[in-house]
Amino acid sequence: MALSVSSKEGSMRSYCHIMLFLVLLDSLCYSSLAMVTAWPVIYKSPMILNVEEAWVIEMAILAVKEHNKRSKANLKLEKLLSCVADVSPIDTIYILQLLARDGLHTHKYTAQLIQTASSSAYKLRRFERAP
Repeated sequence: MALSVSSKEGSMRSYCHIMLFLVLLDSLCYSSLAMVTAWPVIYKSPMILNVEEAWVIEMAILAVKEHNKRSKANLKLEKLLSCVADVSPIDTIYILQLLARDGLHTHKYTAQLIQTASSSAYKLRRFERAP
């Protein structure tokens, strides 16, 4: 004996499935929106860092050394002027303003380092002479 479903029952069941799907989709979108709009409150950006802290000075030294290695230059760090951290859930980008000597002359440089959330290492992304 086969069971048959009337077309009215079938369409009512489909309607219930569609409504359930829409309710679930709506709650998913709402929770995703709440996460996206909440993260700027959690991650205060940009942060001005203290240039006298040892770990910030170490970043500047690393930036100069890495630049020297990549470009075969011979810069010496003279002074770290500023360091700003831009924090996101994925990574932290540090922008450093520094003075470095190339022998006789001292120039201002901007260095950009990145630290991913999954690593404690800093990578030099950019190093250029500031205007």
